[in-house]
Amino acid sequence: MKFTIDREPLLDALQKVQSVVEKRNTVQILGNILCSVKGQELSLCATDLEVGIKITLPVQTQQEGKITLSAKHFVDIVKELPNKPLFITRKDNHWVELLCGKSKFNIVSLAADDYPSLPAFEEKKYIEARSNTLMDMIDRTQFAVSTDATRYHLNGVFFEHLEKNIMRMTATDGHRLSFVDQEVLLTVPELKRGIIIPKKGLVELRKLLADADATIGLAFERGYVFAQLQNTYLFIRLIDGEYPDYRLVIPKATDRLVKLNHDTFSAALKVVSLMANEKSKGVKLAVQNGVLTISSSNPDMGEGTDEIEVEYNGEPIEIGFNSKYLLEYLSVVRSEKLELHLKDRLSPGILSGAGERNHTYVIMPMRI
Repeated sequence: MKFTIDREPLLDALQKVQSVVEKRNTVQILGNILCSVKGQELSLCATDLEVGIKITLPVQTQQEGKITLSAKHFVDIVKELPNKPLFITRKDNHWVELLCGKSKFNIVSLAADDYPSLPAFEEKKYIEARSNTLMDMIDRTQFAVSTDATRYHLNGVFFEHLEKNIMRMTATDGHRLSFVDQEVLLTVPELKRGIIIPKKGLVELRKLLADADATIGLAFERGYVFAQLQNTYLFIRLIDGEYPDYRLVIPKATDRLVKLNHDTFSAALKVVSLMANEKSKGVKLAVQNGVLTISSSNPDMGEGTDEIEVEYNGEPIEIGFNSKYLLEYLSVVRSEKLELHLKDRLSPGILSGAGERNHTYVIMPMRI
């Protein structure tokens, strides 16, 4: 194999491909990037068997072939090279020669035939999805995905069809629940009971969406979701499991409504949470007569309180929440005005942006 390629597009593609490579892989070759040259095209591929990516680039081909190179070493070398054409040649015994200007490297590679086979991305039936809408749905849910490995079926977001063209993304870790409804797909696929997309796959899809214009292609097929954007393809292995009936934790009746300003609430929470217990992150919310008092205490540090004006006309109520869970929600909601729906101190609270009925956040109370 022998080809020539410009450094800048190669480095950009390598950095995108490298993010899929598992840093602590138990199979050595999965730490490598597969480079395949066919015609006048170079394909860069990486996978950890759960997520895979393929990027194609134009090259000047002298000889077709395949090699695999350490993702870390390949990226580190190309990053430091001058912005000149690279000449890459496969030598005997899987050695690879890389020339750029006056720089020359001979790199040890692993046999390309040992690299796991990847799906034929181009043959899928892709459905157009609205890029900004899909990005927004991911942002509003992925932060609530469980990181508990023993609850594997909660380690991703649940993607399902509701009605007409409305799709829903849901994430929960058992302590909070975030779901958002949007018309994201131009054609609705047959998902039956819905699918669970793992968090790492969502992170990579989110990166891909950042480069998208109006739409991105998505395909759903036998335990996988595929994405296609120009010369980049992504596959994500879905989580095989039954997602719990999250609707059971959504309070049916909340007769207390607190209306508050997003920035004011966020600023007060950030200050008061500095004195919260480092493990529980618990803060107490006490509301009465149009005033919300936020307080926290830590026997090793002390206590803190702050007051903000809110709209509330009901009976006084006190309830405890995890401040980290509240702040993570506030970081993704964009409404200037928020609505906090409460029932009593032992029932979950519901947060939503005023006028944003398509995004709901349910948070379990804490005993403080």
